[in-house]
Amino acid sequence: MLTKTKKRISIPIDEWEKMKKNPALGDALELLEDIYDLEKAKSKKGKDLTLEQYMEKRALQNNN
Repeated sequence: MLTKTKKRISIPIDEWEKMKKNPALGDALELLEDIYDLEKAKSKKGKDLTLEQYMEKRALQNNN
């Protein structure tokens, strides 16, 4: 069940995973995860990754 407050919206992980499988929502939810990861990474110092390491971690590496 979705929980909403003035500052936060909480979605249980099983619901999140179901929504990610929906073609209409999957890309948007993936973008939200990327934005969250970027903001979290900005707050940490000394944990730099190369672009290749980041892409590999996010399973986005191009298989050419």
